[in-house]
Amino acid sequence: MQEKDKNKVRNRKAANQCLKFVTFVLLMDPKVKHIRFLLKYPAYKFFKNRSKYISNQNFLIIASVLIAIVSSIAAIILKGLIHYIEGISFNAKFIELQYKNVFFPAIGILLSLLFIKYILRIPALEKGLASIIYKVNYKHGDIEGHHTYVHLITSALTVGFGGSVGVEAPIAITGAAIGSNVSKRLFVSQQEKNLLLACGASAGISAIFNCPIAAVIFSLEVILSRVSVASFIPLLIASATAALINGIFYKGSLIHFQANGWIVSAIPFYVVLGILSGLVSAYTILSIHAIENRFGNVKQKINKAIFQGGIVGLLIFVFPLLYGEGYAVINTILSGGIDTYMEKIAFQSSFSYNFLFIGFLFFTLLFKPIAAAFTVSSGGNGGVFAPSLFSGAIIGLLFSRIINLSGFAELNELNFVVCGMAGVLSGVLSAPLTGIFMIAEVSGGYGMFVPLMIVSAVSFFVTRFIEPNSIYTKRLAALGLLGHQNKEKEILSKFSIRSILETDFKSYYPDQSLREITEGLQESKRNVYPIITRNKRLVGILTLEDLKQVIFKPELYDKIKAKDLMQQVPAEADLDYSLDEVMKIFDGNESLWNLPVTHKGRYAGFVSKSSFLNKYKTLMQEQVNQEGEK
Repeated sequence: MQEKDKNKVRNRKAANQCLKFVTFVLLMDPKVKHIRFLLKYPAYKFFKNRSKYISNQNFLIIASVLIAIVSSIAAIILKGLIHYIEGISFNAKFIELQYKNVFFPAIGILLSLLFIKYILRIPALEKGLASIIYKVNYKHGDIEGHHTYVHLITSALTVGFGGSVGVEAPIAITGAAIGSNVSKRLFVSQQEKNLLLACGASAGISAIFNCPIAAVIFSLEVILSRVSVASFIPLLIASATAALINGIFYKGSLIHFQANGWIVSAIPFYVVLGILSGLVSAYTILSIHAIENRFGNVKQKINKAIFQGGIVGLLIFVFPLLYGEGYAVINTILSGGIDTYMEKIAFQSSFSYNFLFIGFLFFTLLFKPIAAAFTVSSGGNGGVFAPSLFSGAIIGLLFSRIINLSGFAELNELNFVVCGMAGVLSGVLSAPLTGIFMIAEVSGGYGMFVPLMIVSAVSFFVTRFIEPNSIYTKRLAALGLLGHQNKEKEILSKFSIRSILETDFKSYYPDQSLREITEGLQESKRNVYPIITRNKRLVGILTLEDLKQVIFKPELYDKIKAKDLMQQVPAEADLDYSLDEVMKIFDGNESLWNLPVTHKGRYAGFVSKSSFLNKYKTLMQEQVNQEGEK
């Protein structure tokens, strides 16, 4: 009986700890006033000493589920906000747009900007997954608490009022921010924090697209630079959890299509489509980057929002297919309704239907990246996921329609539409596996897997041939933040060996006796001694280890000379070498701890490995601090 009472007490304590644990985790903002009070709770001790109660792998799985639940709820909220805003604004579809709707994109962008400036009260909002990639590599995965909600509001305003962008990047950032802020309170390692951050991003993408496998691959290809096999389990569970929760509230997916069979004779055409998709991908990356660079430094942000938002509205008015994310257009194409829309335009035109069809879609394809770039650079919030799928659908439809009209072959246009979507997405994101699996999942099966692989692979290589960076890493490359090793080399190359040169080493001549050497030991605290000629040329090195063999044999003091004990110089550096060249020498000589330095053939001093590493750490930390201030 007493044992049962003890169990009840233990269960009650455990329940209280769990309740306090949930409360503790859900407080995303570290500036909450009650945080110090919560630290006194047993949950704090439970976290810190969790290894006594649960294995680390199981703990990460539980944490990934928690993050996935919150991230999927955020995705559901975002979808609801967009639908609500579209309903109260003008509830327009791309077929029904009127001249008055020209002003709505500017209104959405302006409201988004005003929210950031006057409600959130921050100078600017970091948008795009480039900021997440940067923080994973340079900021230890630390994402500010306001990113857990601000992207939901700003992207809903932007897209809900017709901005020509998608919401996948905002929801991925939101999920990543949720993962980052939750992990701060779980006493996890840096690698585990990045993993939980990726779990949040995967959950967000999975909840939006209902494609759990592609969401996991997306995080592995785009966000995480290094990953272990054990990392797959939390990512898969987080992604699957998000898809399950989203399925409860939303049936189906953003794109509605059932894959059709394909024929082997069409493979050459899929290869050509891959080349065209690569060209479209490179054009998308370069045009968006150019517009953001050109208009990103305008100080009059309100005026910029109105002006550039007006440009977006004007583009939508002339080419109504540019309205919003573009999923309505994609689904219209996949359902065969695009010809119905184009026939309405051709009815009022003197041009032939086929000529108008090709020309109208070509210019729509041309202006989609421009409309997306102006939407974001003016102050709106959105990503290139949806615009990439839109452009891929258009290029697939255009190519297959032209081939069919020419009589060269009879192609299944819908198959080329979905393969074009995978190709452009693969090229723009530099993530071919994401493109393949995402389209395979949303198309209801893997019947198109081979054509998807062909188009995605060819598009990826063509894009990388023209533009080495993805849409996300292009911005980081422009700022000199792409690739840790390249940045490291750039920094070290700016400093010469003089900045860490040490000259307080006692030197000896080759013909000096052991007696003279032992007498000089009292004048030096070093354990390495350069052996130089009268004209200061370095001929060898003497170490304390060498001296230990004979230093306690006085009878040899006058018989042995420095040249009898010295070693050959294993490696040496010139005084004009950069620190990058010093690093290469140390990397090639792991046992070398003191590197001799000469200048014009004469001994100048030494560089110790410890001094070099201290200088290296200082330079890297200064660089990180400077980048943080920017």
